[in-house]
Amino acid sequence: MIYSLIFIILIELVVILYLYISNWRKSVKLDSIKSSIQEIANEKAKVIAMESIEKARKEAIQQSRAVISGKVYEQFAPYMPNFKHNPKEARFIGSPIDYVVFDGLENNEVKSIYFVEIKSGKSSLTNKEESIKKAIERKAVYFETIYINND
Repeated sequence: MIYSLIFIILIELVVILYLYISNWRKSVKLDSIKSSIQEIANEKAKVIAMESIEKARKEAIQQSRAVISGKVYEQFAPYMPNFKHNPKEARFIGSPIDYVVFDGLENNEVKSIYFVEIKSGKSSLTNKEESIKKAIERKAVYFETIYINND
């Protein structure tokens, strides 16, 4: 009878030890899986960040090229075939409007004045340019002479 009690106790100890080891292995596996998932997530985040940076660089370069080519087009616009004014009568301002063209200036008889904005690609008028266009359309354009005394 004592042997059977010892045997039962030993079996219970073995079962408890087995369950303990089994639970320990599961927790080690879970920790390992969690660690692996974290590493994968970190690597994926790095890849996404690098792709985002690369995309932003490419977009910045493309935008810079567009701005530079736009500035070049602005300077050469009077010599392009679709510029319908005499290049000698065009005055580059650059901002807020690219050109003021004095039609007839070369003959000392200005008949009209044009405000010309040069655009390339898909660009459109800015808010300032649009407001200038509206002021001109409303005929809110004036000539003023200012005398400065040199006393």
